[in-house]
Amino acid sequence: MEKLEKFVIVGPGSQLLGVKIANILGINHINTEFKSFPDGEIYLRLNLEDETLLENKEIIIIQSTGPSANSDQNSRLFELLMIIDAVKRIGVEKISVIVPYLAYARQDKIFRPGESEFAKRVLKLIDIMGIDEFFVVDIHAPEVLEVMSCKTVNIDSMDVLAKSIRDMGAEDIVVVSPDKGAIERSKAFAKHFGDNILVDVFEKKRDVKTGEITMSGSLSLENKDVVIADDIIATGGTMATAIKLARKSGANKIYAAATHALMLQNAKYRILSAGADEIIGTDSIDNEVSRVSLANVITDYLK
Repeated sequence: MEKLEKFVIVGPGSQLLGVKIANILGINHINTEFKSFPDGEIYLRLNLEDETLLENKEIIIIQSTGPSANSDQNSRLFELLMIIDAVKRIGVEKISVIVPYLAYARQDKIFRPGESEFAKRVLKLIDIMGIDEFFVVDIHAPEVLEVMSCKTVNIDSMDVLAKSIRDMGAEDIVVVSPDKGAIERSKAFAKHFGDNILVDVFEKKRDVKTGEITMSGSLSLENKDVVIADDIIATGGTMATAIKLARKSGANKIYAAATHALMLQNAKYRILSAGADEIIGTDSIDNEVSRVSLANVITDYLK
């Protein structure tokens, strides 16, 4: 069987990461032209003049759907759908979609009457577009991927995050989970630092109506380098509260780490003023704390 020529479509939400992945794979990449109309509608086109370039080819679409200084997650999600629609219309042979950060992934459970499990609806919406493969990185609740009929892969970023922290000189490490819900992830993360790395946890409560967080606990962190890891940092409230408690518990250096560091509102200030020494995120989100690239780990899965 003849091997299909491949192209990477670099979405507006993953421009740096998309080009890196194309370069590692050694294949051509195409970017997009995008804007918003005065009425708020999204416009996007693939930046090419001859559509036959993509006919019967294998296409890899890279588009993170996280909020940024330039756009919100709704715009990024619609851009993704438009890219898929464009390549489907052109008549490509195979479509692999990489969404490093999936918008709405945290809306996977019902907490109050009348809510929507919108994470599943978003995935079904992508699935019915007729794609062949769907890759996401450290999705909040991996079980939601079961609603898709195409091949799905949840890429693990823990190893590259841990390596980055080790390279910064962290030693005598304790991994702290900011709440019980993240403890299994924290245990898995700790294994990337060594076989006998201690994992501890604070007690957290969140008001389901107001979103207000309360946290308590005192851990034995005297002179330890503490890594507080989560899948997502949004406004930094949970992370900052955990950092303050870790600092009170005698921590030496404190590393705030997340696969998806959205850093919304005053998150960076909030985390650093709470006592963190470093904030480490991946380039699933393109911002100033995107210090760890996912390019190699994603291309390993693609290969």
